[in-house]
Amino acid sequence: MPVIIALGTFVTVTLAVYGLLYRAAPLDPMEARLSGLRYARPGKEALPDPEAAFSTRVLRPLMRALTSKAERAMPSTLSSRLETALVQAGLKISTGHFILVVGLLAGILPVAAVSMFAASGATGGRLLLAYGVTLALVLYAARIYVLGRIRKRQKEIWKSLPDAFDLITASVEAGLGVDAAFSRVVDKVEGPFAEELARTMREVTMGRSRKEAFIDMAERTGVEELRQLINAIVQAETMGISIGSVIRVQTGVIRTKRRQKAEEQAFKAPIKMVFPLVFFIFPAIMIVIGGPAVIQLMNGL
Repeated sequence: MPVIIALGTFVTVTLAVYGLLYRAAPLDPMEARLSGLRYARPGKEALPDPEAAFSTRVLRPLMRALTSKAERAMPSTLSSRLETALVQAGLKISTGHFILVVGLLAGILPVAAVSMFAASGATGGRLLLAYGVTLALVLYAARIYVLGRIRKRQKEIWKSLPDAFDLITASVEAGLGVDAAFSRVVDKVEGPFAEELARTMREVTMGRSRKEAFIDMAERTGVEELRQLINAIVQAETMGISIGSVIRVQTGVIRTKRRQKAEEQAFKAPIKMVFPLVFFIFPAIMIVIGGPAVIQLMNGL
């Protein structure tokens, strides 16, 4: 009975929210006037593919409608922040799809948890607590997943910056143009930075200014060192300074920061090893060393 109540509540709330958010698209007054004057020759209606009929006629329109409703329901500031986070995480998914997936998980998993607890005999407050805890865990897990992807991707980009810009410096000093040097990096380097750089060069090829494309790349990655490097390149190009020397200096700064961060992690390692030593390694050593002596004392007594 509690399972049926929880499932019915979820379906009712979902349909109610969808009904409240639904707004029919307003018809343009000019289109409304011209629609009566137009004549469309009736034609044969194309028969849908039997294998793809359900997905084409039901699932895809439903997904598009739910995605658009989810995007409209979110505040603009929260939607922009979520879109920026998804781009920095490298997830090729829109904000509406992400919200829809999280919403489905937040609706299904708590109901499953309530069902399991109800089957074990729990009632009342325990079922409500299980529902709330599971819902909070789903939402928190989605946030942790996105933030983890962002940190991992930024770390990979940060590690690839010195080698990539060394190649750019060598290419520029060898006589290649800036665009050709960056294109060479796209061909030789792999990883998230190469993907972002390839997208930036495609935008430049399609007519976008190099300054705007590079600044947009820095915003998409969210790596502070890359943003500083791009700002230096833009300023050098504006002022007529040699781009190769600027890139060499900035690359040296990035290498210095990477070495300092590695030294910082090395200094933190002994402190981080204290807790595993005290709670796991030392007790095992004491058991191995003192165990036979304790057994002999017990046999002697």
